[in-house]
Amino acid sequence: MSKNTAPVFAASEAKNNFGKLIDAAQRRPVAIERHGRTVAFVISPEDMEALEDFFLGVQATEIMKQGSSLGIKASEAYLRKLRHAKD
Repeated sequence: MSKNTAPVFAASEAKNNFGKLIDAAQRRPVAIERHGRTVAFVISPEDMEALEDFFLGVQATEIMKQGSSLGIKASEAYLRKLRHAKD
């Protein structure tokens, strides 16, 4: 049984109905299938940001557990670099 409960678009359907795909992805992640196999997901910017925040939190937790943090100044510089990379 698949864990995927997202709406599914066949790759050709996604291509031919891109506007509908984008609209659907604003409500929840949408799976794209090719030859009966999930090959991609389309998600909203908000969902992507939440995923990025989650993974950064996991990485921060692992760093704290290892006791190998960068320190305040290096961390601030790294975060500034990340923030400007999105601009």
